[in-house]
Amino acid sequence: MKIVHFFSIRAYSLEPNKWHNPAMADLMNYNIAKFFADNYLVKQTKLNYTILQATALVDIPGTNKISLNDKARTKNSIQNVGATLADILNHNSTINQVIKMSDGDTPIFEALESI
Repeated sequence: MKIVHFFSIRAYSLEPNKWHNPAMADLMNYNIAKFFADNYLVKQTKLNYTILQATALVDIPGTNKISLNDKARTKNSIQNVGATLADILNHNSTINQVIKMSDGDTPIFEALESI
């Protein structure tokens, strides 16, 4: 079984050193809860998972192009996040991975193939 665990606001639930950014001040309680939930999933279970850490969601048309991990930027169209979640299920290379994502320049399938 594969669990897709989705972080919908900011891509830093597992990086507490970034929580003190003023733009994230209102998310402190959320980030604390996500930190413990994600750490439990990753370190204390034997479940297969993919944690997709999307940056800020925006209501703009999707392009079906994204950036992952070190190339992730600051925003995501809701459509691109949904399409990425759906396509993750077709990529076993994403199992047991934490993936940061944002809108970008690489087609979703191609970006996920690179993992």
